Amino acid sequence: MYNKLRLLAFLLFIGFFTLSGSASAAPSDKTSHDKVVMISFDGMRNDLTRKYITEGKLPSIKKVMDNGIMAESSKTITPSLTAPSHAAIATGATPSKTGFVSNQWHEPETELLNTKDAFKNRLQVNPLWVEAKKQGKTTATVAFAGANPTAGHQGNYSVYYGETWSPSNLEKLSFKEAHGWKYPGTHFGPLFEASFEVQMEKAKNQIIHVLAVDSTNDGKRNYLTFILSDDKQVDEKDAVAERDEWASLPLPVKGGLMAGFWFKFKETPDDLNGVTMYRTAVSSGVIDGPHGFAKDIHDTFGFFPVQDDSEAFNKGWISREEYEQISTRFVDWVTDVSLYIKNKYKPDLLMFYAPQIDHEEHQFLLTDPRQPGYTKEKSKKYMGYVEWSYKLADQVVGRTLESLKSRDHLFIVSDHGMEPAHSMLNPNHLLKKAGLLKLDEEGKIDSKNSSAYAVSSSGTAHVYINVKEREKGGAVPWDDYEEVEKKIVQLFRTYQIKPTGKFSYFKHTIRETAESIPSQGFNIPLYKENAINLYHYLIEEKVHPYKNVIITKRIDSLDNKHSGDILLLAGSGYVMGKDYKKAVTPTLELGTHGGDPDREKLKPVFLAIGDRIEKDKTIHPISNLDIAPTVYSLLGLRTPSFVEGKKIKEGIKE
Repeated sequence: MYNKLRLLAFLLFIGFFTLSGSASAAPSDKTSHDKVVMISFDGMRNDLTRKYITEGKLPSIKKVMDNGIMAESSKTITPSLTAPSHAAIATGATPSKTGFVSNQWHEPETELLNTKDAFKNRLQVNPLWVEAKKQGKTTATVAFAGANPTAGHQGNYSVYYGETWSPSNLEKLSFKEAHGWKYPGTHFGPLFEASFEVQMEKAKNQIIHVLAVDSTNDGKRNYLTFILSDDKQVDEKDAVAERDEWASLPLPVKGGLMAGFWFKFKETPDDLNGVTMYRTAVSSGVIDGPHGFAKDIHDTFGFFPVQDDSEAFNKGWISREEYEQISTRFVDWVTDVSLYIKNKYKPDLLMFYAPQIDHEEHQFLLTDPRQPGYTKEKSKKYMGYVEWSYKLADQVVGRTLESLKSRDHLFIVSDHGMEPAHSMLNPNHLLKKAGLLKLDEEGKIDSKNSSAYAVSSSGTAHVYINVKEREKGGAVPWDDYEEVEKKIVQLFRTYQIKPTGKFSYFKHTIRETAESIPSQGFNIPLYKENAINLYHYLIEEKVHPYKNVIITKRIDSLDNKHSGDILLLAGSGYVMGKDYKKAVTPTLELGTHGGDPDREKLKPVFLAIGDRIEKDKTIHPISNLDIAPTVYSLLGLRTPSFVEGKKIKEGIKE
């Protein structure tokens, strides 16, 4: 049987190895009064989107497909991470120009362990919303990666993630007879009160008082109404919640910012013994625009809600239904705000973002038998969660389609796809074992005596050499740089591990390939990729989990001061971790991205609809770098010289 499997893998390898395809387009600009709305669905996979469309589960996206264009596939940049990929969409440029080399990176001229968050930093070249504004257009962004007003002025109208002031909690409340309250309402029993403290980060802790009200005149003692107040003076700023219903409480924080949390009373016995209340994290947003804009958004939509709460779901504080309600609330808030801005402020370019697909896939993409905890039953359950997130995206598309007017164009894009992960690689362990990463007496990383350190993000890691002349407290002289670089490259290129679950992986790959035919047809790149994977996995005794080991200064698209000296890209099925105690550990997340963007599961989507878009047309594969120059063309703007992508001509009328 094993010899037959080897033979089949070899035949697949030979049969598809030489098959490939390509497409290209060149830019041109003309004056235009057209407008563009762009929605980015983080992590939306091209193959899964097509599968769900074929199954009739995404009617709004199918409407775009039938009345517009859809790329056969789209390719993102290296590394295929959220921040760099969104930067590519927004600028048409690679990390060498945007500076977004990962979701986080080590800042040069600082201590080795110092890292920066891409989502709080400014792009090194202008994104669409800034450049279009400079050329006279009105632009707006809502939650779009890279459009953070705190990192510098952005478009005309900007709404972005702010702070998390306090994590979520399950509050256990002890009620007693109420005293000192000013309650003007009617009640049919004695009032009872409780309180809890919200532990705030970077702000003063806040005491919240809770009033329990028997609001039903039924001759029974049942407390169905709860009021949250910070001063016991019940008025319009306080929150009123019925039993088992959601409500929200705004909280002012420093600097005049408005934060808040949503809450729900979970256990509310009539005698008020053992009452529990779940509350989300306390979150706020950043709003920037003309005078009165921030107030308009706050007054109309309230505070920027929390995006999700996996931790509460995993702890059992909330049900799956409640978890979905939290996530849906965020997506609805972003969509509501975006379409409100579109209708009231009429931007020429509107770009907004939805994170739920990415979040669900990271947590629940369980499709590979090699993954921890895999069973067919669990896989079906978890993939139902993933499917829910795609349906949520479809609802956003449906609402946006309804808002479109003459000369409006809708672009549906994603930054990357997602692969199932079964193992976590820990590059810092290999560096430690090779003597390149040192620990102190307490077992913590000793940066002053370490030669290198890896900063990981999903399926990617940047390895930084601790050069004396470049880093604060550096340990490696420039004279030794090439030797250390060579040692690191050799370390990761030669590292191998023995694969497990060969037969289950073979069956899974063959079945998955066959199941792709109804939605993708005869997908040659997929067959080629699977054939190569099967060949290596079945024939070879060991595999190289660090699939790509790249010296960044030799690659034009990666050569930036934020890049590590060496970039590591994990092979399919592997995610990068931060542990330095073991080389390989079970993965903590089931979905990953960041690896080679040519892999099919990492390919994002591209669809467009509008007056200048042809109908019911599948266009050749594109690059995410091509999106920005296409937008410039539709808006009739000059394309900046730093743009590396090419305007999409196929399916778009001049």
